[in-house]
Amino acid sequence: MKIIVTGGTGFLGHHLIRALVKAGHQVKNIDLKPSPIYPTVVADVRDQARMLKEIIDADVVFHLASLIEAGESVKKPARYLDFNINGTLSVLEAMRQNGLKTFIFSSSAAIYGEPQNIPIKEDDRTLPISPYGATKLAMEALLNTYVKAHGFSGIALRYFNLYGPEEHHQPETHAIPRFIKQIHQGELVTIWGDGGHLRDYVYIDDIVAAHLEALSLAQKQPTQYHYFNLSTEKPASVMELVNLIETALGQSAKIKHFPDRPGDPRVLYASAEKARQALHWQAQVSLEAGIKRTVDYFINYWQKNATP
Repeated sequence: MKIIVTGGTGFLGHHLIRALVKAGHQVKNIDLKPSPIYPTVVADVRDQARMLKEIIDADVVFHLASLIEAGESVKKPARYLDFNINGTLSVLEAMRQNGLKTFIFSSSAAIYGEPQNIPIKEDDRTLPISPYGATKLAMEALLNTYVKAHGFSGIALRYFNLYGPEEHHQPETHAIPRFIKQIHQGELVTIWGDGGHLRDYVYIDDIVAAHLEALSLAQKQPTQYHYFNLSTEKPASVMELVNLIETALGQSAKIKHFPDRPGDPRVLYASAEKARQALHWQAQVSLEAGIKRTVDYFINYWQKNATP
């Protein structure tokens, strides 16, 4: 198949393109930054005229391009609404005008806000507590309108804490790569509260596998809108996560506890029953195995890139 990936230079996009190419698909990457490995059309998805030229002659669009930091979105809400909502609208409109009909995109657990029920199910209340979460919910709603009005096939994948090798953000705000670096370098590990907060951590290979299953579902059940939680259903506390990293590194963490953050749920994980039934997907990589692979990657990466 001919597939377009927006945001394919990022962490998930890099892994997804690798899997799509391995599966024999032709892939076109559109991103603000060029990929060091895959040819990239350097363009802004908000540029409607450019998207009309680039989003053409393809079977499927995987829309990964968006801003992703919930904390930053609170400080810069207008920026998040512009990039995420206007960028999505620009891509959908280019697809509509050029006759592309299948749209699969990265949604987020942030759409739920403070959960009413644990584990969270897809049709539970959605009331985001950050502009980032609000944009993801708006992106889902926008996609649904294109499914209903224009006969699109749409799939939203709501994932929780994605992690794995090759995750590099500047600055790094995601917990796992940040903890690995801090422990390895003997820096203080900042933990909000007592470290007992439970979260769901999903390994990158499992998330990529879900995207491939979503591609299959869109072909089998076209002109429908589907939305799925991607969860291991096995939450771990922040302290358990730190302990696994300590074991993998063979080093002890220097931990500094801070007061609980307002609006930070004590327990946050989801049911993946719907994904099991409709996508035939279930997380395969345990947190222990995933952390070991991720730590090994970063140690090798730092050794290769160490300044002489």
